[in-house]
Amino acid sequence: MSDSNKGKSAENWEARDIWSLGPKFRIDVNNPQKGCNGSEVYTLYSVNDNKDVNLCGLTEGGTYRIFNDKTIEIVAGQKNKEKQIDITISGQNGDVCITAMRNGAIRIKGKNVVVEAVEDLDLKAGRNINLNAGSGRVLMNCNKADIEGLTGTLIEKITGTFGMEVFKGSFVGADLVKDAFTVGKSFIGGL
Repeated sequence: MSDSNKGKSAENWEARDIWSLGPKFRIDVNNPQKGCNGSEVYTLYSVNDNKDVNLCGLTEGGTYRIFNDKTIEIVAGQKNKEKQIDITISGQNGDVCITAMRNGAIRIKGKNVVVEAVEDLDLKAGRNINLNAGSGRVLMNCNKADIEGLTGTLIEKITGTFGMEVFKGSFVGADLVKDAFTVGKSFIGGL
């Protein structure tokens, strides 16, 4: 075996089949070239007049891939009865990740939206979390509720802030205390 072939697995090019059904569609089976998840079991390849590509297929590593240069549309349930499930996405043993790259947004819309967690539900934001109940209400029902913050109307109504307590009864106004603690928070990186 030559030095250039050491450590490489044998690629069986004779087992590969390519069926081309015109210039816009082909089926590639047993492509031995290895990607991130092994070689390809099969790939369906199509391209339109604008050179937008669509690929789908299975790898030897077990990943089923769908790649499309533009929009993917999934529509179901036209003939279902009302309140039947039209689309189901399930992860049997791992995570389900939905990511909007760059500056896109993830939007979920429905008459009613239910988010249910068997254990914990974490909401994290790099900036703000806004709850707007329109003409309804925001109800929190739990065994224990904690809130921490330097300033804000909810903090002031429940306990008052640390700064408010320190300067209670002094000539220093609440607006000055609020401004001072807001600036202080930016210096210490937030709490």
